[in-house]
Amino acid sequence: MKTNRVVISSETKCSREITDIQFLTNSSGGDFSIPLRYSRNDVKIVTLLLLMFFCICAYSQAFFGGLAIGGTTSQIDGDHNNGFHKVGFTGGAFVGLELSDVFEAQFEIKYIQKGSRSSADDPDQFVIRLDYIELPLVASANLGFLNINGRKVDWISFEAGASVDVLAYTNQKNNGANEYGSNQWKRFCVNGILGVKFNLVGKKLQLDARVITSINSAYAGNYLQALRFGQWGAFNDVLELVLYYRF
Repeated sequence: MKTNRVVISSETKCSREITDIQFLTNSSGGDFSIPLRYSRNDVKIVTLLLLMFFCICAYSQAFFGGLAIGGTTSQIDGDHNNGFHKVGFTGGAFVGLELSDVFEAQFEIKYIQKGSRSSADDPDQFVIRLDYIELPLVASANLGFLNINGRKVDWISFEAGASVDVLAYTNQKNNGANEYGSNQWKRFCVNGILGVKFNLVGKKLQLDARVITSINSAYAGNYLQALRFGQWGAFNDVLELVLYYRF
């Protein structure tokens, strides 16, 4: 397969000079993905987490578990393109602990699609696909202490937490052509989570709306640059809507 080497130079919006980055353009036009290699230890860790999840659900009445499925819309702060234009999927499993009638803690293992896409009217069309294994830990509190017309508002919960992302797949296209250099997307990323959850069928079926934002940069290169928490980089921002079903 023949490839062409193109050198691209760019500057940030604040006139900050950045290093040239080299891209290799796949002239075949076919899909290209950057393979990520995982060690046996990585597989063992994921397997152990899954076994712990099922054991906790099976043998502890204080714990609960279930499945989650939903959608995402995302952007990358630092790609010089504003707007949550990239639509994706998320799904996985969760286990939680009821701490009281008000408070709960929940751990999840999910596959989540993030990234960025140019708007439909942008003449320079591009898409960045970033798929992760997401490990969120969140705490929630319902509004059962409030009463409206004599009815408790315990069907609404607010939640906050954090998650660790492990990069599983990445793909970039510009005007339909695949572009890549060295894989400069970081393997691990830490995020903050804020959300609100609604009980649809008691706690058996819940609808969760979340905002997920990167705390550290998801990008190790210099081409994509934004300033957040005193550091330059590229940061994932995600709006997520998920259905949670408890066993």
